[in-house]
Amino acid sequence: MRMRVGLGPVFAYEWLATSRRWQVYAMRSLFVTVLLTSLALVGTTTATAPLRRPTIQRQAEVGRAFYQAIVGTQLILLLLAAPAATAGSVCLDKARGTLTHLLLTDLSNAEIVLGKLAARLIPVLGLVASALPALALGTLMGGIDPRALTGAFLVSLGVAILGCTLALLLSVWGTKTHEVLIATYVIFLVWIVGAPTWSYLKWVLGWGFGPPQWLNWVNPFWLTFASSWQRGTVDLGPSLLFLAASCGISAVLTAVAVVRVRDVASRQAGHAPRRRWWFSSSGHGRWRRDWFGPRLDPNPILWREWHRRRPSRWSRILWTLYNGGAIAISLMMVALILRGTSTQSQSSAFFNGGQVAVGFLLLSILSSTSLTEERVRGSLDVLLATPMSTRAIVLGKWWGAYQSTLLLVILPGMVTVAIAYRHGHWEAVPLVIGLLLTFGAALTSLGLALATWIPHQGRVMALTVTAYVFATIGWPFVMELLSTGTNGSARLGIGSASPWLGTVIPNLLVQILNSDNEWSEFAAWLIVWCVVYSLIAIGLLAATLGTFDRCLGRVSIRSAANPPRPRPKPKWEPAALMD
Repeated sequence: MRMRVGLGPVFAYEWLATSRRWQVYAMRSLFVTVLLTSLALVGTTTATAPLRRPTIQRQAEVGRAFYQAIVGTQLILLLLAAPAATAGSVCLDKARGTLTHLLLTDLSNAEIVLGKLAARLIPVLGLVASALPALALGTLMGGIDPRALTGAFLVSLGVAILGCTLALLLSVWGTKTHEVLIATYVIFLVWIVGAPTWSYLKWVLGWGFGPPQWLNWVNPFWLTFASSWQRGTVDLGPSLLFLAASCGISAVLTAVAVVRVRDVASRQAGHAPRRRWWFSSSGHGRWRRDWFGPRLDPNPILWREWHRRRPSRWSRILWTLYNGGAIAISLMMVALILRGTSTQSQSSAFFNGGQVAVGFLLLSILSSTSLTEERVRGSLDVLLATPMSTRAIVLGKWWGAYQSTLLLVILPGMVTVAIAYRHGHWEAVPLVIGLLLTFGAALTSLGLALATWIPHQGRVMALTVTAYVFATIGWPFVMELLSTGTNGSARLGIGSASPWLGTVIPNLLVQILNSDNEWSEFAAWLIVWCVVYSLIAIGLLAATLGTFDRCLGRVSIRSAANPPRPRPKPKWEPAALMD
């Protein structure tokens, strides 16, 4: 077969279908709206600062704050949106069986891979282009170097291209969209926070050597915000080098995907997965997964969720490395709290909140795919055809997704216990754990509700992750706008709705507060947010139970036993009435 390199008919078909979807334009409008909202929040916050009179220097400081807010928001959104655009490009087609049909045609591997990549990369590049006018508005305030703005645009392009190609490559080997997306986010997490974590470990341990300088230059946040603290002319060389390196790495990743897509898809379609010894159902002296999971008879849906979500081999390796690193950092933070200085103990609170933020990001992906993956594969129809009640199905799905929250709370709770052991205020432990448990319940109910109401998996994941990012990162900015003129305790209490701040602030207040009145006021806010998240979880779960049968086309047992009665015929025909 002749090797053809180009976009081909795959791109023509998918781009025609993509360009006709209103969701693409809605996402672009929402992206610009979020950027302008962050600009308005920064403007409102800086405008309330005490000023003697407006000066050119003050106006330049406001413009610099605009630049940092817009660029930071843009990078965060691109790091989340770019992998989500291509995470299901190959694995969803493998689940539906359409990729096998493509491989049977005379299309080359390059046409298939490049067509899928280009059809999903162009909307992401459109997001970057639509944000450029919003960034240019900040130059009118002063304090923003046009070269720094150009460098931020180049870095954003590199992040978008690299995120799409990395998720596409992992989608070639992955069989589930949430595994591909989680793997991409974990790789990005190591890339972004690797150098700061290394520096922190060197500072708290007092030995070893710091990270090399090139790790900072490959960090998009450090590269973008370097112009804020460096004086003099901004050099575009590092930004151009970052874009060139991103394009080069993306080209290599795309070439690997082109070479391996046919072999991997053929092997996965023609052979059943090999059973590992740790999943073996027979044999003596072998560890079995069934021993530690739920039983079939008491709750069949929960048993099915436990076995359905078995991770792949590379996903198990990735989760093992992530969990091992989280456990090691948590144990180190506990040791610093018990033996370290007050400054080191307070800095551990931010790392504790950071691992909460990352853990709930992964949970938002898992909760949104508990139902949508079965809708894509068609296995949900088999489940709906069983005589099991809708309540048992929905609650089993909910509990299957909520199990990850119970494991997520262990490490942050252990660090909070260490802080309370040294500084007192033991009531902070149940408050922090309760906030995390109720927020996880609300997030799980949100993902299940969206998966019930929306049939498209990509949209469900995008909406769930967007809602989580707003609750975690966007809410502190909204807090600054809503709590203008309030005291410090009330402002911290409003901000504790974020799971990140809700973990960091109690750990800090326990160490620095000397007044019990301030702590009591903040504890009351934590109780309020626990109640609010519990009500949100219960309300969304009740809404899911009420709309599950209608949205999925299931005929309930009650409606089947009592079909609607036919309307009685009128006693007098219209013709008879006219006579």
